[in-house]
Amino acid sequence: MHNRPKTLKDVAQAASDNNGGAGGRQLGRIAEKAGLTIAYTTIDKILAGTYTSRPGKKTLEALAQLAGLPLAVVYEAAQMELPQARLADQLPPDVDSLTPEQRRIVIDLARLFVKQNRELAKFEVAVKNTYEYDEDTQANQRLAAREQDPMIGHDQLPEDT
Repeated sequence: MHNRPKTLKDVAQAASDNNGGAGGRQLGRIAEKAGLTIAYTTIDKILAGTYTSRPGKKTLEALAQLAGLPLAVVYEAAQMELPQARLADQLPPDVDSLTPEQRRIVIDLARLFVKQNRELAKFEVAVKNTYEYDEDTQANQRLAAREQDPMIGHDQLPEDT
C-alpha cells in the first residue's frame, strides 16, 4: 500500500495485501505462527468495515506486523494514542523517598487525571454521536419548516389547531 492508511480497515487491507491477499482465518494463522495475538473474526470484521469495538494493544501490534507498518501509523489509523512508556518507569530515581502524604497526593492526582480522561472520552463520543444525529435530522427539520401544514391557518399558531 503506497498511501498511508487512514482507517483501521485500510490497515487490515494492507495486512491482507502484504500476505498474498489472505483473509481473516489465514491472517489469524499467520499471526499465531509469528507469536501474535489477533482473532480471525476481528480481522474479518475490520476488513468488512463492521468492527465496532476499541482494538486492544495486541490487536494493533499484530495488525502492524502483518501489514508491515510502523505501530504509530496503525494507532493513528485506529484514532488512538500510541501508548507511552510506563509512568512508573519515568519517575525519578528518588521517588521512593517521598513521604506517605506526598505519595498519597501523587496517587490521588493520578487517579483524578485518569478519571477526567475517561469522562472526557465519554463526552467526546456523546458529542460525536449527537453531532452525527443532528446532521441527519437538521435537514429534515429545515425541510419541515419550509412546508406549510394545510391544517394550520396563516393566522394560527400550531397549538391553536
